[in-house]
Amino acid sequence: MEERFNDMEHLVKEAGLNHPSSSFSQNVMSQIKTMAVQKPIVYKPLISKKAWIIITAVLLGLVLVVAFLSDPKTSVLNTIDLSFLSFKNINLNNPLSGFTFHKTTLYGILFLTALFFIQIPILKRRIDRSFSV
Repeated sequence: MEERFNDMEHLVKEAGLNHPSSSFSQNVMSQIKTMAVQKPIVYKPLISKKAWIIITAVLLGLVLVVAFLSDPKTSVLNTIDLSFLSFKNINLNNPLSGFTFHKTTLYGILFLTALFFIQIPILKRRIDRSFSV
């Protein structure tokens, strides 16, 4: 194996060292000065305003559904008088009046919602820190 390295050493010595020209530094600096300046990267949010509005609407809808359907006795829907919506032969009853969430389901939904709202600012700070360097 050392024989191969001896041959390489001989070839390198035979080829000699190349030295740059005397104007090498000036040529490099002139190339650097003439390079086009790139436009700065414009910040574009990961989640657009429209998406935030949709996310807020969906979460608000979930919270309202939990408020309206949590318990039939204390449900907000039972306190609202919708008799003005009934026409001659049409009776609009709440189709989900018998549907109830278990307390465990409600706690799970509220816990996941809280985690979501805690996680977003933490991730935003981490991303801001990683791109600010």
